[in-house]
Amino acid sequence: MTKKIALIEPMPDYATYAKYAGPFLKLHQDSIKKVQGPDTEIINVACPPGFWKGPSTVVDYFMNALSVLPICKGTIEAEKNGADAAIIICTDDPGLRFCRQLVDIPVIGEFECTIHLAAMMGHKFGVLAWPTRPFMARTELKIKKYGLADKACTDPVEPVLEPGPNAERILTLEGYTDPKGFAQKYFLPAAQKLIKRGAEVIVMDSTGLSLIADNGNFSKIEDVGISVKPKVATVPVLNVVSVSLKMAEMMVDLQRAGIPPISRVGLYQKTDTIVKKEEVELMREYFEKDWQPLPMPVYKPKK
Repeated sequence: MTKKIALIEPMPDYATYAKYAGPFLKLHQDSIKKVQGPDTEIINVACPPGFWKGPSTVVDYFMNALSVLPICKGTIEAEKNGADAAIIICTDDPGLRFCRQLVDIPVIGEFECTIHLAAMMGHKFGVLAWPTRPFMARTELKIKKYGLADKACTDPVEPVLEPGPNAERILTLEGYTDPKGFAQKYFLPAAQKLIKRGAEVIVMDSTGLSLIADNGNFSKIEDVGISVKPKVATVPVLNVVSVSLKMAEMMVDLQRAGIPPISRVGLYQKTDTIVKKEEVELMREYFEKDWQPLPMPVYKPKK
């Protein structure tokens, strides 16, 4: 039986997005195809969040806030259109808890499911993060929010390269075009720092970083120098794209077997059980309004 998995992405329509982020989209499609099950169908749902800042659209708390309503709208529409599960494509997991109150299909957060898997696979995990101080700070807070601070290694967040004015430019220009070379040049030494601090599993915190890792064959680190048998000292590297898709597929199977995808007691009590029906309908109408992004910027070459 087919599993329809909706990828809820805070971005403009794909045709527009492809003009500015073609390499990113290709890596994403390649990573999805690599792990999706034979009975899995992917549905891409673009959720224009009312702003546009390039391939990495949700980069701070303000942009997280702007993206929540379109993500809720996209998730509601995905369920109505027959999706069996939804994945929010952003490791800040924006709107995750809201969406779980609004729909009955499983809603997966990329970062939440990946660090919980990491906590299961080793005693301590460390995280490779996008190379900006605000992003790294949010990573630390997410680890605490998801209750896994005790499973994280000492100083658990390491940027993939030194934060600076050109760090993001280097990452997007080199990483998306030469993922294997970039992973060996930057990811490997950064991961080795985390391993020395006690990490037994490495998590990639960023959809973009995960795509570079996956397409660059950076899925494990061998011979880490801490074992008498170097070749068996292997540290797994988890990318959020692969993990979240497999989690979504598993949650669909569990729901079909009769296990609810979420508890409806407490935190995720469904909205229409605590709010009057007519009020829920008003909220749904609000979510289902057409959202239009701001116009794409026009870049004029310097003379």
